[in-house]
Amino acid sequence: MYREVCAACHSLDRIAWRNLVGVSHTADEARAMAEEVEYTDGPNAEGEMFQRPGKLADYMPAPYPNEEAARSSNGGAYPPDLSLIIKARHGGAVSARMSRRFPLPI
Repeated sequence: MYREVCAACHSLDRIAWRNLVGVSHTADEARAMAEEVEYTDGPNAEGEMFQRPGKLADYMPAPYPNEEAARSSNGGAYPPDLSLIIKARHGGAVSARMSRRFPLPI
């Protein structure tokens, strides 16, 4: 649900792909989602930074490159990062709220 609804505005800065394993996804599913994202890594042997597919240890990418871009896209409001809310409430309260706000079709 986060990727379809929340990720357009909110970040999960403190949630790594591995945090999804056993909670909402299998290790293979989380790994596949991580690999869809390119991360800057390095330096390599030549001292250059390079792009690589994500891995379970990587943190989820932010929807905006910086706070100014986030505010510009949201009418001046800065969307809060949801990672601490998710961890504090173990996802259940957030999932329940999202289910009421965006009910699944029957």
